[in-house]
Amino acid sequence: MPRAKKVDAELDLLTTPPVVADEPLQASKEEDEIPSTLCDPPKKPKKIATEKQLEAMRLGREKRDEQIKLRRQAEEEEKAIQKKLLEDKIVKKAISIKKKEIKKSTLLDEISDDDTPIEEIKTTMKAKPIQKQVVTTQQQPKAQTPPAPKAIEIRKPTFYFV
Repeated sequence: MPRAKKVDAELDLLTTPPVVADEPLQASKEEDEIPSTLCDPPKKPKKIATEKQLEAMRLGREKRDEQIKLRRQAEEEEKAIQKKLLEDKIVKKAISIKKKEIKKSTLLDEISDDDTPIEEIKTTMKAKPIQKQVVTTQQQPKAQTPPAPKAIEIRKPTFYFV
């Protein structure tokens, strides 16, 4: 392609109309400067890699691909472990929620029986607040701190110089 550009630039120079005498002669920048396409230095051909260099590049690519594969496997294993731990936590939480629901339903089942007389329900209801009060009254009173000692009078030593 550079050769085609050079040919086009040369054609443009040759095909431009000559300067007309009626126009004042002025130097134009285009005429003073040589087109850069004519001044391009010849490009050097690329050096061809030797067999040892090609072999080293191939080994390097293989090693890189191997490391990439190992990193991906490690990431997948880490994700699998994290997913397993998360599932275990979710299962434990679900079990604890289910236990709480069962406890509440058994408590409701005990209270909602129509066979029990109202007096027993009243006694159980009265017993519950009493249990709470008993728990609060059984707390030990705060230990009284001993009174703070009176301020100790600090005397500065007196020195006599003879």
